[in-house]
Amino acid sequence: MDEIDSETVTKRYRCQICKTNHTIKLDKSITEGRSKFPFPYVILHDFINEGELKELITILYVDRDLQIRHTEIQEIKGDSLFSKKQIVAMTKALFEENERLMHDVAKLTDDLNRLKRK
Repeated sequence: MDEIDSETVTKRYRCQICKTNHTIKLDKSITEGRSKFPFPYVILHDFINEGELKELITILYVDRDLQIRHTEIQEIKGDSLFSKKQIVAMTKALFEENERLMHDVAKLTDDLNRLKRK
């Protein structure tokens, strides 16, 4: 069962690679200002398998109500944390979010200037 306090929600998910249930705390404010749901939330963790350290990247897809709708888990291989495809996907999402935020700032600036004139 998920735990809830005034600022965070504790969620649980199962990693299909390390076969472990993990607990994370999500800040309730992470949904504020988002226009697309579910959104990706990235977690890194590691575990030891047959004496070898394995590093994993987990992408949780979180909905507006902070429910985990899907998980993607991949082992990080080699020295690079992300593949070229992952970097392009993340960069695209960051540019889209930056564009949305710039639009929001421009709108808020216009609203503020309009209020100052009144």
